[in-house]
Amino acid sequence: MLHNVYLIHQLTGICLIHRKYGSIEFNQDLVSGFLTALKDFSVEFSKGSGELKVIDMQVFYLMLVFKEGVLITAAADKNDDSKITHKALSDVIDKFVERFGDKLDDWSGDIRVFQGFDDLIDQTLQRGKIAEIQLQIPILKIYKKDFQKSQSKIAKKGMILSAEDLQEVTDKKPEWTAKRLPKQVMTQGFLDEKQYEIAHFADGFHTVSDIAEEAGIPEAKVQVIIESLDSLGLLKFIEIK
Repeated sequence: MLHNVYLIHQLTGICLIHRKYGSIEFNQDLVSGFLTALKDFSVEFSKGSGELKVIDMQVFYLMLVFKEGVLITAAADKNDDSKITHKALSDVIDKFVERFGDKLDDWSGDIRVFQGFDDLIDQTLQRGKIAEIQLQIPILKIYKKDFQKSQSKIAKKGMILSAEDLQEVTDKKPEWTAKRLPKQVMTQGFLDEKQYEIAHFADGFHTVSDIAEEAGIPEAKVQVIIESLDSLGLLKFIEIK
């Protein structure tokens, strides 16, 4: 989900249009000033080429695209496709400049002249959903039944597990995650100690990135372990929208 999208005038730093689709909140005046300063530094650093910038904000990322005197930025979930996001934001700038380019050079500061462009942004970005990728969360089969029971209880209250739930950090784990695979999987050579340890992070609430961060090992290595567990038939995957 693209939570917030800002279209900002390069010279003044004024936010021309703001579209909000998700739950991440910002003060748009502060955001405009910050992003314009960052853009100025980036353009100077890149000798005016106006290169793309992506800023990691832990639970989401900020993508900035600037050209033709306009900066556009979006706060996007980490599971959004960055290439799709980049193309969509570039398309918005192109359409904006095509419609209002002649007004930007001697613009008086009245943002009302850009009214009506909101709908085109919504359409181009599919109301923030254009770059969404279905998130797959690994879960050990020994956890799956208890996990489904917990989700059934949540569903009865009219709620479902979403990607936003995964952004909440908690030290308290469900009781059923205390279960362990039989140690024979190690003694018989199917898994080594590290693989055995990593396997139990696959609880239906941790993405591969989350597992890598918590275990303190590279994400690529965790991905290899997850694939090994899957090939051994020890895993299932839960799809999160």
